Amino acid sequence: MSRTLSKQFTDTAKPAKPKRRRPSSLSIRVSDEERAILQRKAGKRSIGAYVREKALGDEQAPRRRSVAKPSIDSVLLGKVLGKFGQSEQVTVLFLLLAAAENERVTMGKKDRAALHAACADMREVRALVMGALGLRGEEPSYAKASED
Repeated sequence: MSRTLSKQFTDTAKPAKPKRRRPSSLSIRVSDEERAILQRKAGKRSIGAYVREKALGDEQAPRRRSVAKPSIDSVLLGKVLGKFGQSEQVTVLFLLLAAAENERVTMGKKDRAALHAACADMREVRALVMGALGLRGEEPSYAKASED
């Protein structure tokens, strides 16, 4: 009796999912030289996509494209760039440099040089993160103000 009850529970707990029919595969053997030729001709596409295009031409069924998820690194770099843009410390650093350049703040040459180096480092970090994310952008307004 318990097996019957267990089976009923299992059957009602998990509704049956319709099985997804996968496309059938087609396999051919090629030599290393032939594979190299196919890879060269395929370019950025997969060899399968290249062969499918050549064999079927306009008759091939439309393919479902996968959505590329950003890598964890891209997500983290985006967060770093966001924090960098929101940081009041960065703005204050550039404002301090502008004030030192306009002699509104008394600062020795060594301190001013260190401030210049820190601002240059901030610009470089921002540019590197944006480059890693494949972004190009304008210089932020605080960076432009310090160059004047």
